[in-house]
Amino acid sequence: MRLPKTTGFRLRYWLIFFCAGFLLSGPAWAQTLEITAARVQGAAWQAQHLKVVLRAHARKNASLEFLAGTLQIGKQRPWQAIQGNCVLQTQQGWSCSALHLAISGSPWGALQGTGRFQVLRSGGLGSLHFLLEGAKLGKLTLLARSAASGRWQLQTQGEVALSDWVSALHLLPAHWQSGGELAWQMHSSGASWSHISAVHFRAQLHKGQFSSPDGLQAAQNVAAQLSGDGHLQGHWQGHVQLRWDEGGILWSPWYWAAPVRPVVMESRWRQSAKSWHLERGQINWPNLGTAKFAVSEPVQGSKLDWHLQDADVALAPLFTTWIKPLLPASSFAAQALLAGHLHFSVAGNPALRSVHWDLQHGDFSTQQTSLAGVFSHGAWDANVPVEKAVFKWQSATLYHIPLGPLAVRVALHPGGFALQQPVDLHLLGGVLHFQELSGHWRGPHSGFSMQGNLQGVSMKSLTQIMHWPPFTGTIEASIPRLTYHAGTIQTSGELSAGIFGGKLRVSDLQVQNFLGVMPLLRANVSVQGLQLKPLTDAFHFGYISGVLDGNLRNLYLLNWSPEAFQGHFETVKTPGVPQKISYQAVQSITKLGGGDGISGFFQGMFLRMFNTFSYSHLGMGVDLSNGVAELSGVHPENGGFVILQGQGLPRVDIVGYNRRVSWDELLARLKTAMETGPQMHTGE
Repeated sequence: MRLPKTTGFRLRYWLIFFCAGFLLSGPAWAQTLEITAARVQGAAWQAQHLKVVLRAHARKNASLEFLAGTLQIGKQRPWQAIQGNCVLQTQQGWSCSALHLAISGSPWGALQGTGRFQVLRSGGLGSLHFLLEGAKLGKLTLLARSAASGRWQLQTQGEVALSDWVSALHLLPAHWQSGGELAWQMHSSGASWSHISAVHFRAQLHKGQFSSPDGLQAAQNVAAQLSGDGHLQGHWQGHVQLRWDEGGILWSPWYWAAPVRPVVMESRWRQSAKSWHLERGQINWPNLGTAKFAVSEPVQGSKLDWHLQDADVALAPLFTTWIKPLLPASSFAAQALLAGHLHFSVAGNPALRSVHWDLQHGDFSTQQTSLAGVFSHGAWDANVPVEKAVFKWQSATLYHIPLGPLAVRVALHPGGFALQQPVDLHLLGGVLHFQELSGHWRGPHSGFSMQGNLQGVSMKSLTQIMHWPPFTGTIEASIPRLTYHAGTIQTSGELSAGIFGGKLRVSDLQVQNFLGVMPLLRANVSVQGLQLKPLTDAFHFGYISGVLDGNLRNLYLLNWSPEAFQGHFETVKTPGVPQKISYQAVQSITKLGGGDGISGFFQGMFLRMFNTFSYSHLGMGVDLSNGVAELSGVHPENGGFVILQGQGLPRVDIVGYNRRVSWDELLARLKTAMETGPQMHTGE
């Protein structure tokens, strides 16, 4: 018997003839029944070129063969062709054993499987039990029950290998590798076969893995479980839970390793015709912390809205796992160590909209700076003109310089912050006064700026900490507007400080990578009225009195060591200030200029008879470039350069002839000059 191959032939007629075939299984009926259809279709699906052949062999025993062409569900085509056969029995309902199934043209390639199914009906109740197993298909068990009222239940469970299914369903980009096993269970029910009212599911991943071609995304030995339920009560709602038990995941720049106890994320969910929501969500990440969350998104139109609420986290793992991977490896923050406890809430839609935080017992340290006993709390909102925040620390260091306690109150606005009132920071016996401190984080010039002054900072303490030759006295300095942007500090004015009775000025200051591993400083420096007596007293150089002016042009310091500059310093005659120099200082300057000191037995004995010598002019120039210093003096003479021009009797002149010397050699000469011989004091 053949059915008409018309496109209008409907599923219900095909089923009528198919069921009639089962009634022909007895010996009194035809031995073979064949049913064909050009197309069978339903809502959003259709199948083409169907064929069913029933052959009776003995009473209540027959064989069933079936074939089908392309199946289309929506825009998807699970296969191009399917065929199968089984042994059909009708003694107790309908059962099909020794089922063999072959599928071609599927996204998974050619598929083959074996199994069985059974259909029972009694007293208005019906059931279907289906079992299928194959190399690529995995294992599938299906149990369906229905009642005369139309209510039904469906239970399915199975196991599949992920490698083929992930690529077929396009769950990962092309050319990615994947593996692992997925076991799943699902229970659903409804009041009629056309409606589903409840669903429960659980999926377990074992030894999951994936990797991208470039190796920047990968996972290994992942064990996880996704479970949940849903109920239709006017709209869909339910509960979902994700648990991660084992394995490691790399999603560059982040890497996460499963802790000893599982990471659990769960939430209530609901979906309506207009939007979907995750509500009352909770995250528990052992050794990191806990948080609540909520997410919602309209089906059309508006943007995603999210909230992370009442998060309690440990700063050390938060920074190491989540924040540090985002930082440039060369930045100072990437080398930091953090500790403390942070409670915070954030929200966005989807860009960050608001933040509330409370930091307790925080610590921060790098090679260049450290903060201890940090406390902070405050709020920021993109839609609120002004919020307030408090920031405190108990102690701190900057390049090993100890800083005193600090408490700052700031006003936060959507684009930045500003001090509510001036602040004093105590250091080295003095005070750094912040008259103004503000920051901005929007636009191309994000950063901060400050203005203030420095008062009473001990030079003795500073030189000890920095391992410089010991100075005495204090530093007084004014700080014009200083800005920090993208790792670079620069001034819009001139820094000035009082030192050794004179004035030091720094202009065009710029420090790149200020807190990084290789900071680069550029500046122009000038000094006026520098008193040589306290300066030489500090350096064990020998006694010199007088007043010094000079400058360093185009100064470059790399990692705080000189790389290049053009420097020249010389004395200026000043009323009331004698220009005197000791024998020891003459020896030191001679060695600095490249000589071996004053030679000659009688000459040396003669000069030692005098404590000091008068001089007319003293000066020296150094141009540093590529590790080589070009030396000069107050004026040239006989192919050399005059460093010291004496006057009176006895007269001492110092002339240098070695104009080029390596910078390291020049520093060695200076060190030798400062360390050789006892310091001579004149009593002036």
